[in-house]
Amino acid sequence: MTTAYHQSTQQWEADILGLFANRDKHEKAFTNMVDSYNELVQKLSYYVEQNKHLESTTQNAKDQHEKMARQVTVLREQGSPMNQKRSAELEAQVASLKDERAELYKTQGTNAQRLLDLNDILRNKDATLAQNKEEIRRLTEANTIFAHKNQDMQERLNEKNVTIQVIQDELQTLQLEMGKLDERQRELERENAQLLQRWLKMKNEEADRMNAANVFLENEQQETASLSQPVQSPGTRSLRSVGPDSPTQSNWRGQSTIFSIIPQISSRKITTHDSEVNTVAMSNGGTVFATGSNDKKIKIWDVKTGALKSTLTGCLQAVMCVSFNATDELLLGASNDNAARLWHLGTGRPRHTLTGHIGKVFSARFNPDSSKVVSGSHDRTIKVWDLQKGYCIRTMFTFASVNDVCLLDFDGSTIASGHLDNNLRFWDARSGNCVKEVTGIHVGQITSVCPSSDGTQILTNSRDNTVRILDVRTYETLSVLHADGYKTGTNWSKACFSPDGQYVVSGSADGTLYYWSTRDGTVEKTTKEQSGPIVGVSWSNSTVVSAEKDKTVVIWGTTARRPTVYEK
Repeated sequence: MTTAYHQSTQQWEADILGLFANRDKHEKAFTNMVDSYNELVQKLSYYVEQNKHLESTTQNAKDQHEKMARQVTVLREQGSPMNQKRSAELEAQVASLKDERAELYKTQGTNAQRLLDLNDILRNKDATLAQNKEEIRRLTEANTIFAHKNQDMQERLNEKNVTIQVIQDELQTLQLEMGKLDERQRELERENAQLLQRWLKMKNEEADRMNAANVFLENEQQETASLSQPVQSPGTRSLRSVGPDSPTQSNWRGQSTIFSIIPQISSRKITTHDSEVNTVAMSNGGTVFATGSNDKKIKIWDVKTGALKSTLTGCLQAVMCVSFNATDELLLGASNDNAARLWHLGTGRPRHTLTGHIGKVFSARFNPDSSKVVSGSHDRTIKVWDLQKGYCIRTMFTFASVNDVCLLDFDGSTIASGHLDNNLRFWDARSGNCVKEVTGIHVGQITSVCPSSDGTQILTNSRDNTVRILDVRTYETLSVLHADGYKTGTNWSKACFSPDGQYVVSGSADGTLYYWSTRDGTVEKTTKEQSGPIVGVSWSNSTVVSAEKDKTVVIWGTTARRPTVYEK
């Protein structure tokens, strides 16, 4: 029974193997077609990225082809005409797909060529872009160079314009002076003609008197031949020489207590104006100080609190100098609009507008009794104004632009002026004559002049970065003050004495304040709270105020010490 079971099993396996052999025999008839189709699919896989939509279609067609191939196999085995028709349709579809594949190959080749062309164009564009960038860099550098040159040329042009303005001012002054000299010459010619007529008349009258006297003597001699008597000549007169009046001065002496203490700390820093600051001055009482600016305003500030007390308006251009009178009731401002103005501090209203200069007024000062004002201008004149009459009573031609003026004596009869031509001049305000011209003390224009409290010395500041002290009586230089790093910042920078004349303070272009001792000319101290050029300093009592061109003012305080007593 077991043997029969094995034989039956072997027969069954042989039958199955025979069925597989028959299946393989029928299916191998399409092996070549399937291999070709697979090869086509492998070739199409290289273009998947460019023809994704066609790959999906081809895959579907492949699936349909395999399905229909199996159907064709079945139908051919059955031999139905409809199956044959269906097989023909499928073959036609395969041929159509082959044609479509060929078209895709052509399209791919065209796209590849276009891609190469576009790459060439892109490379050319990149090269052009690199050239343009290099050209832009070169042009940018050239533009920067030209911009610097343009800025330099603009600065030089501004300097030339300033020079032209100064020359025009000097030309106008020369024309004015020439007109004055022509008028003076005509007046002198008239006086000369009058004097000549008077002299001729006097000579004729003298000759007539001499003739009459000779006749009289002859007659007398004939009548009194025996007598000889002396005869007094007629017309005898006693002459007296008259000299100029010397200035009088009240003879008084007193003692005054002055604190000459160099400030130790900066107590307040104030932003004063909306534009550049040009000048600062403290009142004689030391309670307030005034600042003038390019914003055409003068502002009054409280020294202790730094609070703004009032604002004075009326100037048409920048304010270059401010000054208090002796009683601190009036304030004087000099402006670039060729005028000086006077305000009453109690009311804040203007009292006088002093017009007559034809150039910028850089400085103006009161005389001690506030009855007159002295102003100096870039029209190369100094004018003396009578405040009671309200007009100019004397004009002095200085032959150089005036940067600063000051009064040296109690009655304001002697004026000192610092000039653009580096010289210091002294004037007699009563006669209008130049008493003394001091040359060679500086090699740069003098920016300020300041008298000592007793009027025996004068302080000059210059663009040659030195400060000098001169003896007013001998016009000799007593001391030359300088320091490493000290540089005068502007053409109107002001330096000043301490109240007792023991120290001198001046500001540098870098914002540093320098304190010198007048005894030995050494630098006693330097302080710095500002960074721009210092345009002015003012020292009253124990307080120093320094003004920076860049809108800020610093109030410097100090600690008390034993007061210095000196005689006026």
